[in-house]
Amino acid sequence: MKRAALVLAALVASTLALGQQTTPPARAEPRTSTAPQEQTTPRMSETDKLNLMNDCTREAQAAHPSVPEKDIKAYCEKKVKSYSSPR
Repeated sequence: MKRAALVLAALVASTLALGQQTTPPARAEPRTSTAPQEQTTPRMSETDKLNLMNDCTREAQAAHPSVPEKDIKAYCEKKVKSYSSPR
């Protein structure tokens, strides 16, 4: 029984010792890369493009009912492309 108590005491002591050790905080080093940074602007999802296309088509048809649908579609595709292309 003494041996088990001694092992348990050693285990508790080592656990406490490990818990008290602190590691110094890591220093944040500045990036020194000369490579060009990637753009961080998120791309539009296909759902976003589809929603924008539908909204554009609906608004253009309401504002200009006499314009052919193919012309409205071409206009809206160009508009959606301008929004989704990187600047």
